[in-house]
Amino acid sequence: MRTKTLIIAVLCLALASTLFAQDPANPTPPAVGPVVSISLIVTDKDGKGITTLRKEQVRVFEDKDEQTILSLEADERPVDCVLLVDSSGSLRRLYPSVIEAAKLLIANRRPVDQIAVVRFVSTNIIEKTQEFTSDDSLLKKALDNLYLEKGQSAVIDALYIGADYVAEHNKGNEERRKVAVIVTDGEDRISYYKQQDLIKLLHQHGVQVFVLGLVVDLSDDKGFNKPGVKEKAEKLLKSVAEESGGRVFFPVKKEELVASAAEIILDLRAQFRIKYQSTHDASKKGFRKLDVKFVSPDGEKRNMIFPRAYHVGPRTPPGKKSEKK
Repeated sequence: MRTKTLIIAVLCLALASTLFAQDPANPTPPAVGPVVSISLIVTDKDGKGITTLRKEQVRVFEDKDEQTILSLEADERPVDCVLLVDSSGSLRRLYPSVIEAAKLLIANRRPVDQIAVVRFVSTNIIEKTQEFTSDDSLLKKALDNLYLEKGQSAVIDALYIGADYVAEHNKGNEERRKVAVIVTDGEDRISYYKQQDLIKLLHQHGVQVFVLGLVVDLSDDKGFNKPGVKEKAEKLLKSVAEESGGRVFFPVKKEELVASAAEIILDLRAQFRIKYQSTHDASKKGFRKLDVKFVSPDGEKRNMIFPRAYHVGPRTPPGKKSEKK
């Protein structure tokens, strides 16, 4: 009798479990996704940085699904910045102004920020002239020792190696931002890496790219159904900056170059940090697309600048090409 009663009880329990699992009023709880942190730059209609923003003015989307923002705050984390200086002969006329703008970035470094200097020409001439340091005298000396050299520009390679370099510095410390600032005419002639390789690396490591694009001396002439050199360079620099959540400037005169460097300094200091817990299962590895929108009841316009994707899971960039020491 006891055995029969026990069998009936087990069957009832199994039936109840099945009914509960199928009950739409008691769905299986979704898998918890990762807590995501993204940087955000906000500008007005004239491209000037905005330093005030409220959480209710922002909406975040991951793979088109809206996310609930946990926090929005000023991003005051220290910055690790690699400064990439194009030293190819095509920049000869503007080189003194290039060095002046680079020194402005160094002079406005916060004590907690660290900067490294890298000069580049071709794919086999990408040199670390100063390792990461907080010593302004060493950084300025490194800039004073830069020189021009003949060679076919490898802009993508320089950015790839520079981004990997800054990502490895203080690796694993989420309380330091990763930034690359590049001064170049943007004419890539001979890079080993492809543009998509670079963008994947930037998304994987969360490296933000700022560009001083000195395209003024490049040719506007277009071939048959092909973009001109200048247009191609601008397109490359814009794409890399936008994908990474950074900004690009195309100064024409020395005064504009210095003003653009000052704007980058403001951007580095006046960013926001958004945190949200993804609604997408953390076990699903790969890239996830991001979108951030500004919400204003009075129609106020703001430009939201943010990384266009992030990566979940092990980072597996393509094989690295070593730089010349």
